[in-house]
Amino acid sequence: MTFRSTTLILAVAGCLSADAAMAAATPVTAADFTATHVGKCIVYTGPSEGRQCFAADGRATYDDKTYGTDTGSWKVEGDKVCVSWDAEPGFSCAAWTRDGDAFSDGAYRWTIE
Repeated sequence: MTFRSTTLILAVAGCLSADAAMAAATPVTAADFTATHVGKCIVYTGPSEGRQCFAADGRATYDDKTYGTDTGSWKVEGDKVCVSWDAEPGFSCAAWTRDGDAFSDGAYRWTIE
């Protein structure tokens, strides 16, 4: 899997074990995503670090320390968030979780700016 298809995957980090983090995390629904992410940018860490934005019109952008910049689009299917990047077309979808102010989808972890 390449970075662009896994950009939204966020790692559980910090002092908590993976089991404890999973127990505290709650699923992010489509309504949660709309309320917390649309029209905003996130700052993520994991295999790489960067910033990603979700415009209200469905556009997405990122600026990553390792992978550079790209634009694309986002959508929600059920309770999964999907992104497609110009440099790597085709939507990749993932379920997200929330633990307090932090979000994750497995390989990356982020907070909203």
